[in-house]
Amino acid sequence: MSQFSQVELNPDKEIKNNLKVELKNENYETELATQDLETKLQSQNQKLLEKSNDFDIQENQINLSQAREFIQNIPNLDPKNVESLTEIGIQAVEIFKTQLEDCEGYELLENNQDEFVFWIRYYETPEKFQITQMRYKFTLNTTIQNYISFMRDLQLQKQLDSSVDQFESHYSDEGLQINYLRYKKILFMDPRDFLYIKYTKFIDEDTVIEISKSFENQDFQPYVPSTKSTTRAILLLSGNLIKQVEPNKIEILTFSECNMKLKLKPAMTKTASKNEIKKLIKKYRDHFNSIQ
Repeated sequence: MSQFSQVELNPDKEIKNNLKVELKNENYETELATQDLETKLQSQNQKLLEKSNDFDIQENQINLSQAREFIQNIPNLDPKNVESLTEIGIQAVEIFKTQLEDCEGYELLENNQDEFVFWIRYYETPEKFQITQMRYKFTLNTTIQNYISFMRDLQLQKQLDSSVDQFESHYSDEGLQINYLRYKKILFMDPRDFLYIKYTKFIDEDTVIEISKSFENQDFQPYVPSTKSTTRAILLLSGNLIKQVEPNKIEILTFSECNMKLKLKPAMTKTASKNEIKKLIKKYRDHFNSIQ
């Protein structure tokens, strides 16, 4: 989000209250989840498909099995190998489209029309890590070009998201960025960092896709190393489909899939994650509204 759906998870009372509520209601939610499951999934799938159709998502030749293989593979590349990293970005754009078409099993947590719509689902790795897949849709009063410039200002992003410890650009051109992002310790997570590419592709003058994906390099060093032990989290795939819907209004549909290497049950974090994303989007809105 954002760079890749960045979540501002501050250890404040709101998050603690969210966790308490989720834990208290966990058994109740499990019971509800088994009721009328087929009807609920069919209804939700239709809603997600309608949202995707709003953005004119075209049918892809890539199947979900191929997409999964690409998403799960984290390439080991030299950060100086711009050509290979760009190729990863190009492939990621096509894979991203398949994830917008994959609508099964999401839980709708909030639907406030164009203000904020949020879905979430989880799966578990063999290591018992809980992988979050989030989809959300919102609008901003700005243009695509202004939004892109805004997101490239990493220091401004750090100011807006107080959970960010360090945000560095290690390469940047019109289409490709190599970024390093480190988060502070928060309530339910020790420090985490990411090394990832961000690739931007214009579909036409009114539509752009921006994609982020982790890669590995054992020799990589941030400009400002952490003084504390940090766990390398994995951005499997994240992206924004952005459309200029009015002269000064964009609509953003986000998909984010990330392995934060957490083993907490989804019920403990899902509402907190949603609310923190909402808070960050509000800061984005306030920023753009202040410069009208």
